[in-house]
Amino acid sequence: MTIQIPVRMPAFVPVELTVDGHPEFDRAIELPTRAPREWIVEAYRLSVGLEPREGSEYDGIDDCHHDEPYGYPWAEVPDAGDIPGLPHDPMIVVRTMDTPPIGTPWVTVSSVSAASGVASEPESASAGTPSGWLTAEAPFREDDVNRELLRRHGVVQPYVDDSDLWFVDPRLPAPSPISTLVSVVTPARRLALLAHIDATGLLRPAAPDFGDAESALAAVARLVDRLGAEGIEQDAEGGWIPQIEIDRIVNALGWDATLGEVRARGEALVAFARRARLIRRFRGRVVATALARTIRVPAPQTLERLAAMVVSSETGWHDSRSSRTKAAEAVALLAIADGSADRLDDLPGLVAAGSHAFAESDLRVRLDDGEPSGEGVGSSGGEGEVATRMGVLSAPNAFGIVTPAMREVARCALLSGFSKECYA
Repeated sequence: MTIQIPVRMPAFVPVELTVDGHPEFDRAIELPTRAPREWIVEAYRLSVGLEPREGSEYDGIDDCHHDEPYGYPWAEVPDAGDIPGLPHDPMIVVRTMDTPPIGTPWVTVSSVSAASGVASEPESASAGTPSGWLTAEAPFREDDVNRELLRRHGVVQPYVDDSDLWFVDPRLPAPSPISTLVSVVTPARRLALLAHIDATGLLRPAAPDFGDAESALAAVARLVDRLGAEGIEQDAEGGWIPQIEIDRIVNALGWDATLGEVRARGEALVAFARRARLIRRFRGRVVATALARTIRVPAPQTLERLAAMVVSSETGWHDSRSSRTKAAEAVALLAIADGSADRLDDLPGLVAAGSHAFAESDLRVRLDDGEPSGEGVGSSGGEGEVATRMGVLSAPNAFGIVTPAMREVARCALLSGFSKECYA
């Protein structure tokens, strides 16, 4: 077995609290970076002879070091006003340090004055008189204070960094359509899917082919060429490219069929171009953007850029669709990438079959706000959007027929995130 979870040590910081003119109140507190500010408050108050003020939830050994892989690299430092009962407000400074040895107290306090060679105030004399301990301010005796903190927080110990276990396969990029799909299928189907990913070479490095790129770019190139340098006057009703111009582009591509199909394919092309920011409106005209003119020329990154456009979200970084819809979309992309689908018309049946592998319990855990709770496992609609967007990449005279270029785009799309910034 090759899986081995690494053992790590938590990170620590020293927090110095100093009071001008009163070196007897100067302290250096060492504690984990993820420790709550109450730990600093209680340690400092104990060191100056005051009772800690925090609740019982901070007593005993704390597990804050388990959050270390997800933590911030600095401590949650209180303000001077957060430490009540002090005669003076200390200045608080955070410094850097190495992790203390295993077995040393989790939280420790030392005197900054003693470390710098400055003599501290003598212990309270009344502490040694009869009953004086009941009313006298407790003196700062470093070992006694640190032993008290040891009782409350325990000792430094390593932890097992299991953060990678959240991902079913560390090779899969997250977030991505393929990682979503792998995470929501049943355990046995997940094992089979992971083997299928390796068998089909889904994770192989991209091998750009300019012939493939030209095939996938045919529709986009035709649209950009039709707009030219000056663009086209906006349609008075729709505000974008006039319908007659869209019909001409579709017919020139050899995508002509029924009038309804021509209109649908043209609308899909314009919608793709708009969402991918390949076209924009400027002074009453629809013009091609700089990105469109760049992607118009095939390059090694062309298919990857098209893939990012295929999975781009309308809302940018945040994709608010349900996990079921994302998983269905991933099944559709996988069917194109691995050769299961010869035509885009094959996708509904393939996605319906693939949805039977979804683990309903995992989908419920991952439901996004707004998803109807009664939505069935087989009803998704994710393949419809994939078919519409991938259809724009069809070769001339072959609308809806899956080409090698479309398979490569689908493969790249499975491994890309949901952000439209990916291709910018």
